[in-house]
Amino acid sequence: MQKTIQEILEFRKERGWHLNQDARALAISISLEANELLEPFQWKTGEGTTKQLKKN
Repeated sequence: MQKTIQEILEFRKERGWHLNQDARALAISISLEANELLEPFQWKTGEGTTKQLKKN
């Protein structure tokens, strides 16, 4: 568990999130990061996404 906590703290520090520790700022930052994960799938169909995932 300690390793996971350390990784989270490093992730936060790399992005400068430790400077804005209020809940609102952290929630916005997490949402923005999650949306970046969705971007490659934005204009693909379900079938196209499945094919791309199988290639990787």
